[in-house]
Amino acid sequence: MDQKKIGLFLKTLRNEKGITQEQLAEHFHVSNRTVSRWETGTNMPDISLITEIADFYDVDVRELIEGERKNMNEEIKDVAVKMADYAAAEKGRLFKLVRIISMIGTGLMTVAIALQCAVYEPNPFRALAVFLSFIVLVAMAITTLYANGVLSKLVKKRGFVIATRVIVIVLIVISVRFIVAGAILFGMGAIEMATPFKNLSGVDNYSKEYLLSEYSSDLDSGFFIFPDNTDSALEADYDSSLKTGLFDTDGYVFLTATYDEKGFEKEVDRLSGITCTVFDTLYENSDYHIEKVMYDTEMYSYPAYITMDGYDDVYEYALLDDENNRIVYALISYPEFTNLLKYQKYLKKDKTAYIINGSSLDRFSIYSFSFKDGIWSEYDPGDAGRITTGSPK
Repeated sequence: MDQKKIGLFLKTLRNEKGITQEQLAEHFHVSNRTVSRWETGTNMPDISLITEIADFYDVDVRELIEGERKNMNEEIKDVAVKMADYAAAEKGRLFKLVRIISMIGTGLMTVAIALQCAVYEPNPFRALAVFLSFIVLVAMAITTLYANGVLSKLVKKRGFVIATRVIVIVLIVISVRFIVAGAILFGMGAIEMATPFKNLSGVDNYSKEYLLSEYSSDLDSGFFIFPDNTDSALEADYDSSLKTGLFDTDGYVFLTATYDEKGFEKEVDRLSGITCTVFDTLYENSDYHIEKVMYDTEMYSYPAYITMDGYDDVYEYALLDDENNRIVYALISYPEFTNLLKYQKYLKKDKTAYIINGSSLDRFSIYSFSFKDGIWSEYDPGDAGRITTGSPK
C-alpha cells in the first residue's frame, strides 16, 4: 500500500470537488491537520470513514486504497462496501464497550475522590493520592469524550480549549498547595504526636484558674462543674493527664472530694444551679440563650450533673455519691478507654454512647448555642465580658 500515492489521489479528488481542506474536515468532523496528513500520506483515514469518503468522492473503496481510478464492476464494488460496513460495525461494538467502561470508570473515580475529600486529613500521602486520582479522572473523562465522539467537536472550539487549560492549571496549583500544606501539617503533627501528656496528681496540684487559662479555649469549657478550690472538702484527690496538640486538647481531669453532710448539700445546690448565658453578637439587639445544667440518673452509675456531653468530643460532669457524701468532678476529651481503666466506674455505663454519629456540635453543651442564620456563638470562659461568634468549628 503506497500511502503517498493514496494521499495524492485524495488531494486530487478534493481539488476536483472544488473544496478546501477546512470544508472537508468539517464535513467528516475531523481536524484540518487530520485532512492534511491524509493528503501527504502521513496517516490513512480511519477504516470507518473509507466508505464515506469513497461515496463523497464518488469512487470505489478499492480505488481509494490503490490511489487511482479503476474500472470496477458492481459485484466487486458491493463486496468492498459490505466489507467496509462489517469493519465499521465491529469497530462500533468495540467503541460501545469502551464508552460504557469509560463512563462507569469516570463515575466511580468521581465517587472515590469525593470520599477521599470527605474524610481528608492533612497528610502528604493522602494529598498525593487525591492529586493522582484527579489526574486519572481527567484522563478517563477525556477517554469518555473521545469514545463518544464529543472530543473531536469540542477541540475545535477555542473557548473549550482555553477553559480546559485554565481548569488543568488550577487543579495543578490546588493539588500542589494541598501536597505542600499536607507535608507541613504532617511534620507538625509528628511533633504533636511526640509531645507527651502533662500529668498532674495530688490535690496540691489542683488549680481551676490554671485549667481555665491553659485549656478552656481548646476544650470549649468554662469548667463550671469544678469548684474554685477544695478548702471545704474533708479530703480530696486530683489526677489529670492533658496534651494540647495542633488542633485540640486530649486527655482527662478527675477531682474527687468528700464533704461533711452540710458541705455536700451546699455543693449539690451549687451544681444544680449552674447556668450559662450565650449571646449572639452579630446583631445590634443581641439575642441570648440561657442553658441550664443537665441532671441525669441513667447514663452513669451515679446521679450526674452534666455541662457537656460529647460537644466537640468533650464530656464534663459531676457524679454524686450520696452514701459517702462524695462528688467526682470529671472532664474527658476524646476518650481513650485504655488510658481510663482506673476510672471505669466513673464513665458511662454504655460505652457505645461515646460513639458520635454526625457532627459532635449537635451534642449537649451549656457553653455554646446555634442562633438564627446558622451562626454559632460560644461563651468564652477566659473573659466573661467577651463572647466569640462564628461558624461551627
